[in-house]
Amino acid sequence: MNDQEKITSNQLMAIMFTTIIGFGLLTLPRAVTEAAGPDGWLLVLAGGVVAIIISIFISRLGLMFPGKTVVEYSGDVITKPLGIIFSLGFFIYYVLFCAFEARVFAEVTKQFLLDRTPTEAIIITMLLGSVYLARQDIATVGRIGEMLVPVFILPSLLFLLPAIPEMDLTNLLPFMRTPPVRFLTGIGTIVISYLGFEALLLFQPFMARPRDAAKAMTVALIAVILIYMLVVISAVSIFGVVEIQRLVWPAIAMYRVIEIPGAFIENVHGVVMAIWVVAVYMTLAVFFFAAVTILGRLLSLKEQSFIALPLAFLIYFLALIPDNVSQVYNYLDAFSLYLGIPFGFVLPAALFIIAKARGMGKERRNGREKQIKNGG
Repeated sequence: MNDQEKITSNQLMAIMFTTIIGFGLLTLPRAVTEAAGPDGWLLVLAGGVVAIIISIFISRLGLMFPGKTVVEYSGDVITKPLGIIFSLGFFIYYVLFCAFEARVFAEVTKQFLLDRTPTEAIIITMLLGSVYLARQDIATVGRIGEMLVPVFILPSLLFLLPAIPEMDLTNLLPFMRTPPVRFLTGIGTIVISYLGFEALLLFQPFMARPRDAAKAMTVALIAVILIYMLVVISAVSIFGVVEIQRLVWPAIAMYRVIEIPGAFIENVHGVVMAIWVVAVYMTLAVFFFAAVTILGRLLSLKEQSFIALPLAFLIYFLALIPDNVSQVYNYLDAFSLYLGIPFGFVLPAALFIIAKARGMGKERRNGREKQIKNGG
């Protein structure tokens, strides 16, 4: 990697923010209220705190092996055969995530924006756009992320202001009545909404200052938590706990009931959908970039951009396997349980603990050398 390929902490922050906020936002209000009722917004907070803790583990793990991605150093931590299996699993995880992202994007777009466009056409168009970005270097991805963050945040927040008169905060009551066991179990339901932060395992070596990764990730995740909590609180306040569980995509439904004073924008949800399309594109493109990076490093390729297009067609066919939206979300639940939680939360933390227990990494060796010199 040369200096032109490095990204700043602000660019990492932008990449992570735009990556994490994707299709999970659409169903988040329904998922958390089904799990914890009116305490669903607290579930969002708890899940975000867990994500921050794991991201700090990942950043510290990256500092132990400077200049290496998880594909290279996983073999050092858990032996080479297990490292290859882990990296292959990570690759499959990202490929499947891209397939779900593309299919959900196509279904939502077809229902609200392009009702006469075939699902296949929407998916292949999105994937080809992702191929273009995946063929660029990480610095290009970082610059695009920086441009898209204000495009997403500002309109999303401004369009919520007219919804304030429609909110009934009594819908958030009773407060803290969810049984602890149910609450802890419910944290698993919002895993899919925070997945993406684990891409730090691949992107930290591309940073100009890798030590800033933990700070950048914390800021990005706090921003995501605030956006998620705002959307959940607004949706529950408008629809109520019972009604919101009947909606497939409550986040979009919330914007459909908003009316802008003066009617200078009559179709608010259309504007929000356009913004959401940009956010989902960034999520899909970053996951696609991660999949290409993992496969390229597993095969020790000097040039990995040529594998992006064949990979896009594989993702295309995987995205078309579910027969309908209901089946998509059934598969997605299984994906989050069997791949999302392990590769997003459990395995990165396990790698850090094993590496720490084995006394591995450049930082530990440097610390011992300093102690020897001081003692001498």
